[in-house]
Amino acid sequence: MTEDSLEHFMDGNAAGSLLQEFFVLDATTAQIQCASCGFTEQVASLRLYAATMGAILRCIHCDCILLRATHTPHGRWLEMPHARYLRF
Repeated sequence: MTEDSLEHFMDGNAAGSLLQEFFVLDATTAQIQCASCGFTEQVASLRLYAATMGAILRCIHCDCILLRATHTPHGRWLEMPHARYLRF
């Protein structure tokens, strides 16, 4: 039996307390790595393109979109299309 066996999973509710630790932190101080060019920067140093539809944060080295955040009637959306990781 391997560790990634189906017998060792739970639903996403089990991760609730762990996820709460991430989503109360100041995201602007987190380190983000661009999957396109490999540079690692603080989120605060990214270029912000703000619009009525939300925010787009781009890599300062290659201009790839690292974060997209928006608030709609259907919920709050956070996408990280070209981010390799976000480290707090």
